[in-house]
Amino acid sequence: MRRMIEKFKSNKQTAYRNIAARVSLCCLLIALAVPLSGVVADTEGTAALNDFTSENRLNMIKPQDAGMLRARRHKVWLDGTLGLGVSKSLVQGANDEILYTDTSGRITLPSHSGNNSKYKVKGWYNIKTGDYYVPGTSITLYEDTVLYADWVQADYNLKPKGEPLVANQPDTSSFVRTDMFDYNEIFNAKHGAKALTGINYHTEIWEDYKKWTGSDGKEYESFLFTNWYNYNKTHPDLNTLGFPKNLTNNRNRYTSDLGGYTITKDIVDSHNHQIIKDLFTKNSVPGREYLGRGDKLFQYDEDGSLTDSNFGKGYYFYDSDKNGADYNKAEQRFYVYKDEQFIQNQDSGQDRTPGFMPFEHGTVHELTGQTNYWFGMKTDVDFFLPDDVGSHSGKGNQSAAGKDMRFYFSGDDDVWIFVDGVKVLDLGGIHRRMSGDINFSTGEIRYENPETHALMSADTTTLKKIKSGNHKLTIYYLERGSSKSNCSIYFNLAPRYSLEIDKFDAVNHSQKLKDAEFSIYADKDCTIPAKLWRNEEDCKANEPSQNVFKTGIDGKISCYGLSANRTYYIKETKAPSSYPSVADKVIRLKLDSTGNATLLDHDDMVSLVSDGGNQKLQLHVMNKKPEKTSVEVLKKWYNDDGSEINGAVPKSVKVALYRSKTPNTGGGSGARVPVNFTTQYFGSGNGSNTDTSPLTPGDYKFSTTATSGGGIEFTLETKGHNGKKDVGIYSVTANGRTIRPSNIQDWSEQNCYIGGRWGVYPYSKATYKIDPIVDGTDIKITLIGYLNHDHTGIPAVSQSLSMSVKETGNPQNPTETLPSDAVKVTDSGVDNPVVLNKENNWYKKWDNLPAEDDQGHQYYYYVKEEPVDGYSTSYTGNGVLNGIININNVRIRDIGIRKKWLNVNGTEMAPNERPDIPINAVLIQIDETDNTTREIPVLLNKSNNWSKSWRRDNEELAEKKGHKYRYKVREISQIEGYDTTYNNNNGAQEGVIEIVNKQQLYKLPSAGGMGTYLFNIIGTMLITIAVLMYRSSRARRLKAK
Repeated sequence: MRRMIEKFKSNKQTAYRNIAARVSLCCLLIALAVPLSGVVADTEGTAALNDFTSENRLNMIKPQDAGMLRARRHKVWLDGTLGLGVSKSLVQGANDEILYTDTSGRITLPSHSGNNSKYKVKGWYNIKTGDYYVPGTSITLYEDTVLYADWVQADYNLKPKGEPLVANQPDTSSFVRTDMFDYNEIFNAKHGAKALTGINYHTEIWEDYKKWTGSDGKEYESFLFTNWYNYNKTHPDLNTLGFPKNLTNNRNRYTSDLGGYTITKDIVDSHNHQIIKDLFTKNSVPGREYLGRGDKLFQYDEDGSLTDSNFGKGYYFYDSDKNGADYNKAEQRFYVYKDEQFIQNQDSGQDRTPGFMPFEHGTVHELTGQTNYWFGMKTDVDFFLPDDVGSHSGKGNQSAAGKDMRFYFSGDDDVWIFVDGVKVLDLGGIHRRMSGDINFSTGEIRYENPETHALMSADTTTLKKIKSGNHKLTIYYLERGSSKSNCSIYFNLAPRYSLEIDKFDAVNHSQKLKDAEFSIYADKDCTIPAKLWRNEEDCKANEPSQNVFKTGIDGKISCYGLSANRTYYIKETKAPSSYPSVADKVIRLKLDSTGNATLLDHDDMVSLVSDGGNQKLQLHVMNKKPEKTSVEVLKKWYNDDGSEINGAVPKSVKVALYRSKTPNTGGGSGARVPVNFTTQYFGSGNGSNTDTSPLTPGDYKFSTTATSGGGIEFTLETKGHNGKKDVGIYSVTANGRTIRPSNIQDWSEQNCYIGGRWGVYPYSKATYKIDPIVDGTDIKITLIGYLNHDHTGIPAVSQSLSMSVKETGNPQNPTETLPSDAVKVTDSGVDNPVVLNKENNWYKKWDNLPAEDDQGHQYYYYVKEEPVDGYSTSYTGNGVLNGIININNVRIRDIGIRKKWLNVNGTEMAPNERPDIPINAVLIQIDETDNTTREIPVLLNKSNNWSKSWRRDNEELAEKKGHKYRYKVREISQIEGYDTTYNNNNGAQEGVIEIVNKQQLYKLPSAGGMGTYLFNIIGTMLITIAVLMYRSSRARRLKAK
């Protein structure tokens, strides 16, 4: 028995040992299997978007330690209510459910949480580790875990539902860019909200931890979004992620301190602060959804009718007090409504207030809980400042409407505004509606209560450092306090635009055309030169503006300074070498209120490459060499004062057409050419001091002539009413090209808006020179300011402008009309020469002329007319590849005096027979207009060949424009022995008046009585007796022989 018992004990011990060995083996296998499964799970499970992986990851249970644990299923709370519970959830229908992993810790995450159509689950956030998981993926967990849903709006594509839209919305994308962002509670978990207790059992209590660590490794103060509806649901137990405990007042929680108007300054201190990056970086991460661009938010007040007197004409604006707005992600734009959007308040009176809720359509109910309150906008505005901020005693940087250039914002919660990366306005924190007003004229920044307009604080230090030129204003705007939301933005800032013209051959686009000259004008008649610069640097340095630009070897011109709301008129005033002229064409380029450009005319040779969305406009302009060409000739007749002749002219003139391979060198011909002055002024009535006003023709005109190859000099002087200097010279152009004064003697005292800036004082007296003057010249004088009306009571340019003109220079070696290789055109079917007369309007056109010879050499066409008596002849445009040639005939009108010496018998004395005695005379000028006369002394002598002449524009004659004159002569000196008579002395208008001096026959004076008769009889008798005695004596002598 004992042996049996001992054997039984031995067998039992063996069995125990076997069982123990098997248990040990199982434990070993489990220990090996768990870490392997963890590795596999980490590979298969997705922890994407791990931007939110927290420093708490060190608190995780590491896979290598899991082998020491007993395998089991873990509890997973999938909380779509974010700690609020199903009954209090802000997302209606959201679940707070419990699921379990399998025994290996694996779980596949759902793609939804409950049933809600407005929001969708974008991801799941591990509140302990900070890991982030994409729905639908499998993950491995090593402990009980709480996951919060990352909710985003299911549809951001809001659209009108029959509500009327505003109509005055330009496309501002060329200088205003808005980016839209949406935020949720997960953002708080990254930026200072911590669940310090109950984190493993879903009894977590969230607190404002006061600090967080950024991706740059630096520590920052907490920055949290708060939801007052969340507060109402959990008060007094504030423990949720949407409204944590112990929130920092004003920074992260609204308070009634200072009536709710407390600003928390310096939450961000720079453009690159970590908060700015985490809020406004243009990508989507847990807690932040980047939606894209938000265009079409701003309206434009073109005439001042849409905004109140504090803003007015020229302002861009959005104001939620006036207009609701919906955002549409798919279209990357806003829809702005004519009517407000209202927020139904939570007070017992059920008041409604206008609001800005771009992700909500229609009336928003404050206590709904579903409301998407948290959002942000980043808006960049490119703009140009003509002056340094605060310059001109705070009167610089004025808009075209004469108002200070400003940016105004009114709204609640955080707003930070930067200019060129430097913070200029800070409305940080969660607060009531407040406004900030940035004045770029005075340099002042005002913080106000927008309801009472009470000034709360002011600043100038940062703003006054901003200089003239191009700048970028950046607005960072947040709605993070929930409840009410409003936004008002007003600004009259705008950029300057640049223009690039690319000139190339129409057939071979790679052949760039250099030396093409483009002139750019601000008016349709091409008389007002556009105020432009070669580049922005020249503009900022206040270099003189220009409107003429020439292409370089790359075929391009670039200019800077174009303004919105303007039409520019571009002419190719000089074609590139060997290409026909297109100077008769005008390219009309229109910029709307936001700088978007359009060509107003269709032309196959011109195309607009970029028309908006940026600040550089590009034009392609092509030239084409034709196989055939045409030439026109037009004759004009001018008086000697440069005015066109309305009366009799020669009946006809013969003109011949020549061709040559030599271009016109442009030298003076020595002929008289017409020079015509006309005037205009800005505004109407008594004028205007802005160059955006319309132009009105002036009543002052003046014409004269000059010698081709010589020059002219003229001085202009303006005068205002009662001697005031409130009118000035805006511009002077000669044949469309700007002339700059050679000498400025005085300046106007009238502040004018010129070239996009106020504070410009034009000159009131200046001298100009044109040397050489080759062809007929049209000079246009433009005035700006307020006209004089001292004499007639009616403002007029003739009362506001005086001018003196004189010829200068000494033309040397006048050029021939035709080059030496020019030949008369004898092509079949070509009429040549032709006769120009009144019947054909002094005009002829030759068509179908060859443009080049057989070797491809260009032909230049010239005309030459037969001489016309009494007229000088000059040509404008002679030597063209195509186009029009003007023939200018200027009447030669002189008045002269010539003394004529005659012998007794009426024959003209030889020069050596004339007396060498100076003769005094006067030229009598009769002004038939004023009915006045004056005498001009004249000295005639041998050295001036007894003559003198005056051209009618001579300063000594000083004829007045528009007056009629006649001339007579009277000799003052009396020469004994000569009789004086006159020819053509009955009041001549032109020609030579002759003074005729004829030698007298000598006669003895009579003494009375018999006089000389007795002596004559006696003398005759004595002569007769002498003759008889002589004959008698001769007869006796002959007889004696």
